[in-house]
Order: sequence, then C-alpha cells, then structure tokens
Amino acid sequence: MGAAFVIESSNKANILVTVGTQFAFDRLTDMVQQWMKNENIADNSVYFQVGPEGKSPEKSPHCEFMSPHDYQKVMKTVQVVVAHAGIGSILSAIENGKAVIIVPRDFDLGEHRNAHQTSTAREFAQRPGIYVATDYTSLAGYLNQRESLQPALPAELDAQMLASVDDFIQGRR
Repeated sequence: MGAAFVIESSNKANILVTVGTQFAFDRLTDMVQQWMKNENIADNSVYFQVGPEGKSPEKSPHCEFMSPHDYQKVMKTVQVVVAHAGIGSILSAIENGKAVIIVPRDFDLGEHRNAHQTSTAREFAQRPGIYVATDYTSLAGYLNQRESLQPALPAELDAQMLASVDDFIQGRR
C-alpha cells in the first residue's frame, strides 16, 4: 500500500470510507469489509482511506492518505461517506452534500486518546444527512439503506452549528 492514490475510470465506487490522517481505524475497515462480504458488494464500489499503517482492504482500492485534490475528486463521485467522527471528515461530507455515516472511535478500545469522538458524534447526530453508527449492526443497517439516505446539505453549516463546533473544540461545552 503506497501513499499515492490512483483513481481509475473503471472504479465506480459509490462509498468512501475515510479515517482521517492521525490514526488507522482498523475496526471500521473490518466492519465495512464484513458488510461487503455479507451483502456481496463489488470490491471496486468502495474506496478506503485507511490512515497511517492502517489495515489494507483485501481487494478494494485503498490508500493511507489522499491528496486534497484526490480527496475532493473521490468525494464528488461517491454517494455516501463513512467516516470516523473527525470534524474535518464530517464537514467535508456536509460541504459536498453527501450523506455521512459517522462511526466514532472508541476510547475504551484504545482507538483514540480520549472519548471526544463520541461527543462529536452526539453533537452531529440530530443534523439532517448525518447518521451515527456505533457497531456493525447499525453501520450495516445504514449501508443497506444507502440509496435512501438523505444527503447532508451545505446550508446546514449555519452560524449556530459552526459556533457550537467551535465551542466544543475550544472546550467551552
């Protein structure tokens, strides 16, 4: 697995799985691959960005990191984004009008330094087009409904939401 990400015109992925740039999130990669296997989903229908030293999907297109250009190129082509509960990943999906399924990293499983991703997911859970999955069953349920998931709308990035996110990041909430 190299750092470069080649987008081939033959790849018709409609799902982007992205874990951010700080840590791998192998549990998320494993859950999506298990869903693909259970539902007989084509390998080239999901792009994986797995983070540093992340677990490589068996056959799906994947990379550790994407350049901002490639990330936007993939983001524009997919229908659904499955992401860790990182603010950048969530806001990028919203800005691009994509349905986003958030899977927060679990502090108790050693997936992050603290439990802030659970708090982030809770903050965004009531927003249109944002769906929170905490386990395989809820993730698979959303993925099986992907055709009918409401996309997040850029208009939802209102001043109140941005202020709420800023308060949260600054520790004022």
